Amino acid sequence: MRFSMTGAALAAALLAGCAEVEPVVMPLLASVEPLPISPPTAPVRVLPEPDPFEPEYTESPFQKGPVSVISADARGDMATWRLIPCQQGRAICVNGRPAQLSKAGDTYVVSGTHGVSFHLMTGGDGFVTHGGGKMAALQAPLAWEHFPAIGYVAQRRDIPLK
Repeated sequence: MRFSMTGAALAAALLAGCAEVEPVVMPLLASVEPLPISPPTAPVRVLPEPDPFEPEYTESPFQKGPVSVISADARGDMATWRLIPCQQGRAICVNGRPAQLSKAGDTYVVSGTHGVSFHLMTGGDGFVTHGGGKMAALQAPLAWEHFPAIGYVAQRRDIPLK
């Protein structure tokens, strides 16, 4: 009974920060010898960890049809575009206007409309280039997805007026 009372008092003092524990605890820790750790006796086989997002990272633009793009426009405001394969797959229509599609490595380039070029990379990213010609081109990162048009407008809620 005396040991448990002393232990409880010591624990209370330690928790309260009133006791200095280093002179008492450090010699106790030095006297304890750690158990030896031996290597495994059988060969360890490491299994590859599955990547749950692998299908999204390997997806190519226009693989599943139209692509929605969100990025900054030439003024720096958020903008969205809908890129739809058209003219029997020979062109990509950007907001109703036909544009040219070319491929450079894993990057799909949609150019020739609205003074904008879209550089769509595998996995949903890329960049958009505004301007060009005599002006220095402005580049902004973009995100694309095979979904219906991306909207950045808040949903309308009908709130009764008082």
